[in-house]
Amino acid sequence: MTKTVKQRLCGGTFFTLFLRARKPLHGANEYYTGNPEPYSEPIALFALSKVIVPDWTSIFVYADSTVSGNTSEYKTCKNEGGLIYPFGDDAALIAFGERIKESYPTALADMCKVIGLLVDTGSMKKDIRLVKELIALIEVDDSIGDSQPFYSLENGDTITKADLLKAKDICLQSFLLGVWYFAVTRSERNTFGKETINLWCPSTGGGKREYKGNLANLITRNITLTYCESFGENVDDEIVDEPLVDEPLTSDEPRSDEPRSEEQSAEKEPAASNLTQQVINNNPTFFNFNISGNNNSFYNQVDTVNINNGGQKDE
Repeated sequence: MTKTVKQRLCGGTFFTLFLRARKPLHGANEYYTGNPEPYSEPIALFALSKVIVPDWTSIFVYADSTVSGNTSEYKTCKNEGGLIYPFGDDAALIAFGERIKESYPTALADMCKVIGLLVDTGSMKKDIRLVKELIALIEVDDSIGDSQPFYSLENGDTITKADLLKAKDICLQSFLLGVWYFAVTRSERNTFGKETINLWCPSTGGGKREYKGNLANLITRNITLTYCESFGENVDDEIVDEPLVDEPLTSDEPRSDEPRSEEQSAEKEPAASNLTQQVINNNPTFFNFNISGNNNSFYNQVDTVNINNGGQKDE
């Protein structure tokens, strides 16, 4: 007898679908020409973590294997992402609830920045697909009652599951914020979605998984997306080329080690044929990454992403 898998919404299943809506990843050839990969999975998960706790800092100061491993295990619903992410920290989740209920505009502003940095809102309509997939997941997850509220309205008010399933006009940023909040704070832990991930992304051998789900096909009605008024105003990315000062990044996953001083990071040594890419988030109130070579460093600042590339991207 074939076992029926009940699909569940949790942090890992949300993140799996969210990654499918990322802006196009650069191919391996792009790395050799010096173009950066600012949309790696750890960066995406850390960005979502900052929506929960804006001053969260415990990431990328760890070894790259720790960062990559914890990210992967969270995505596949094996655990809560370890200590480098806030998903298993009760104090962090309580604080997130307070943000949502008492300072919703600030949480929404941070989600706007995450979406502006990472999500493809162009002609491929990945954002619409993401919304449809999440709505379909909410619909088929029978552990979510029809009266369950989601903080998914732009003014901070809630909308029930029953009403959400009938909605035709949806604000992208507030919808994702409300669903993300529910997913990470529900009483069931992230492992709740492990069977769902195995259904969507069966192993193809060698640890590789490919999404085989069909959630978006379950939503046949037209959905019109709206966007927060401030969306895109302060999150434009600019790519600046500078000489490479370290060995090239050879993985899609950010690498990390002991942090260096700002003076050390600023030193310019003779470069080979590779380029250092500086991805700048112009909004001075968000976050920044400084990542370099095989011994990358992370600094918890608020405005810049520095990525040294030159290798090839992981599949």
